[in-house]
Amino acid sequence: MGANEELHRLVDMVPEADWPLASRFLHFLAEGGGDPPLSEADWAAIREGETEIARGEFVTLDDLKIELGL
Repeated sequence: MGANEELHRLVDMVPEADWPLASRFLHFLAEGGGDPPLSEADWAAIREGETEIARGEFVTLDDLKIELGL
């Protein structure tokens, strides 16, 4: 079975209640399927965050929930 046939088979298996979600996802993939590439500024921010984490400068999810009153 080729990839095209397999995709059609999988689409046919999606429950009708999930058709809107499946449609949105397929549109997402057809339109490029993702975010634009990261810029150098993005990578710099990621490296800075990793350095802060390595120094122990972070907040746990539980602490954040407490801080936000969740």
